[in-house]
Amino acid sequence: MMRLPKLVLTVLLVCLIAAACSGDSEDSGPPVAATEPPVAATESPVAQPTEPAQTSAPEPTEAEDGLSSAQQELADAIFSAMLEDDELPAAITEDQIHCLGDRVAGVFSDERIAEMGVNGAQLIEAYVDRGSFALGDDYGITDDEASEVVDRVLDCLDWRLVLAESIAAEGLPAEQASCFVSEISDEGLRATIESGFITETEDDFGLVEEEVVRAFQSCVDIRELLYQQMVLEGLSEESARCVADGMPEGLVEMMLGGPELEDDEAALEFIGELMALQNRCLTPEEMESMGGFGG
Repeated sequence: MMRLPKLVLTVLLVCLIAAACSGDSEDSGPPVAATEPPVAATESPVAQPTEPAQTSAPEPTEAEDGLSSAQQELADAIFSAMLEDDELPAAITEDQIHCLGDRVAGVFSDERIAEMGVNGAQLIEAYVDRGSFALGDDYGITDDEASEVVDRVLDCLDWRLVLAESIAAEGLPAEQASCFVSEISDEGLRATIESGFITETEDDFGLVEEEVVRAFQSCVDIRELLYQQMVLEGLSEESARCVADGMPEGLVEMMLGGPELEDDEAALEFIGELMALQNRCLTPEEMESMGGFGG
């Protein structure tokens, strides 16, 4: 019985990283977090991470004056939940979290807070469980309120820098993540902000698929991403480079949002091409460690 070699699984892993950033498939697994920086090739070093191009970063904004006790409870809950988040991007400071909490809480009057039935403990629980305050999902805030939340928090921090850090944490090299974010429109950025406070999203950061695919195609070097992943899987730099450079162009296009495999026959042809690539690029020891094709 034929089984998929580890080489095929690694290629599929890179596809999942691409899908996590592009939102191409609702079935795709969770994005792969980069726990260690990829090993750079000696003959083709990976560029050092750079911060996304940005205008002058906004200064932390003073807290809202005159918050009521009910509003202050919500503001404190937002601050506490985000401050305790170990995965919060390093670009976000305590002052900026205070700004976010105060600005969001200030949107809702005491009467509206009571009408929604929201309190600080509930917001903390939602954030811990889902990584989102989900005000729209759980409390049915209006479109006008959602828009006002986004308007109020826009100048609390550099959202493009935060988005770049978040995407890089999901497995995309930092330089490519910065490029990716520079391609996102202001409306796309607003959607990202909304995903953190208004609606629960999973791996798409609230971005529209078409815009993400376009940005991904402009910025992401799939062959380099595959090379780095292969090195992490244990291949030598020479073998990993051979695999990455030899990857069929059609597969690279598919990873970048192009047409998917049409049927089982096309999938078998794809596996056959990977078998040939494996035989050409890998040493016997690497073939054994990567699984190969067995009976």
